[in-house]
Amino acid sequence: MTSKDLIPFFAINFLCFVLAWFLVRRSRFYSQLSSEATAGRVSMIDGLRGWLALAVFFTHAASMYSWFAHGRWGGTQAGFFGMTGEVGVSLFFMITGFLFWGRVLRSGGRLNVEALYTSRLRRIVPMYLVSVAMSLTVVAALSEFTLQTSPISLIRELRAWLSFGYLYAGDINGVKDAHYINAVYWTLAYEWSFYIALPLLAVLARGWRSYALFPVAFIYCLQVPVTLNFMAGAFVAILSHKNLINGRLKALTLAPLPLASLAAVFMFPGAFALAPVALLFVFFLFVVAGNSLFGLLASRPAKLLGTISYSIYLTHCVVLYAVVFVVNAYLPIGSMPLDQYWIVVAAAAAICVLISASTYRYVEHPFIAAKPVVREPEYKTFDGLLEVRR
Repeated sequence: MTSKDLIPFFAINFLCFVLAWFLVRRSRFYSQLSSEATAGRVSMIDGLRGWLALAVFFTHAASMYSWFAHGRWGGTQAGFFGMTGEVGVSLFFMITGFLFWGRVLRSGGRLNVEALYTSRLRRIVPMYLVSVAMSLTVVAALSEFTLQTSPISLIRELRAWLSFGYLYAGDINGVKDAHYINAVYWTLAYEWSFYIALPLLAVLARGWRSYALFPVAFIYCLQVPVTLNFMAGAFVAILSHKNLINGRLKALTLAPLPLASLAAVFMFPGAFALAPVALLFVFFLFVVAGNSLFGLLASRPAKLLGTISYSIYLTHCVVLYAVVFVVNAYLPIGSMPLDQYWIVVAAAAAICVLISASTYRYVEHPFIAAKPVVREPEYKTFDGLLEVRR
């Protein structure tokens, strides 16, 4: 699978956009949600998220083809389609760095730790558990709904599936390489690591210590290049907080510049390195400044895809696996022309968007919309853990 034919990429993205348009038009819930005010939010980021989740989808579509056709997980060898996922993950991490470092800046480095972790647990955990349940349902079907190993071994194997990607999920219940059923959890480990470090980083960012924080963080990030994206997002937050970019880069005539920066990333063999991160940083600057990229990020369907992007991200791989597995049982993927395979992928994409619209409505949204009473914490900030409120 190569990048010489990009028609399927644009066609499937358009299909998902049309489905999102249909949902906005026909669903009272999504119509109302898309009409709500977005005060305090960076609107173009909402429109970007959906496209990023679909970018990751294409890498796993390429990987699934390689897996079923040749027995190896080969998305990273698939040229353009192998890169889309890395770009998507990089920008997702950049968004996280931007949003949460912005919270640090607005709080003056005095984060409410209880509120931070309460919100993260409510936002991340419910859909994650549903995603794991979907993956394990596929595992159960592959193992014919029978226990193929000892109960103790099964419990040990299950630990990795509930670790948010911190533990390697390999075989389970006799199903070899089961982690390919849902190959996205590794990114959640980086997300949680960032959230765990955030209160301490917030303390270090106060006063004169802030001048030492970024050089030290940069040196660390060079050792773990994927984390450069969090730092790049945090730097965009600083520029935005100081009103250095707001409104200055949103002109329609400037849209070719961020798109060119994004396109240049695909000249590199991977997105997790200093040069491609710098290019994505430029692209992200324009998005945060409000550039809609010729309207691609501003439409209601794009924002709906952004709303359900976390569900798309956590379900797309298992949906792809299930759909391709069923098709492969009747028509081997290895003997299937690529144009037919892309029809299979398009069907999986449509199913994924519809499932994600349902899981957002009934799994994610109830936890997001509910406003839990967070008690005034006795120890409100990280540096006040030993300082009892009087």
